Amino acid sequence: MNRLKELRLERGLTLKDMEFGTGIKRSTYSDYENGKSEPKLATWELLADYFDVDPEYLVGWSDVKRKNAQ
Repeated sequence: MNRLKELRLERGLTLKDMEFGTGIKRSTYSDYENGKSEPKLATWELLADYFDVDPEYLVGWSDVKRKNAQ
């Protein structure tokens, strides 16, 4: 399971919730979760902000959710 889906499910969010919260269409977000398409850099940043994690964590480059968490 990729981190987009993992974070969405951890928070109990539906694809409809994601569309409402981020402005990304349900079908597009589902494609991201299922590896059918890849978000652009600006979308990765939007999703990282939405989930309050570092973009590096979201794309799988790091296992640290927030490097500068206080």
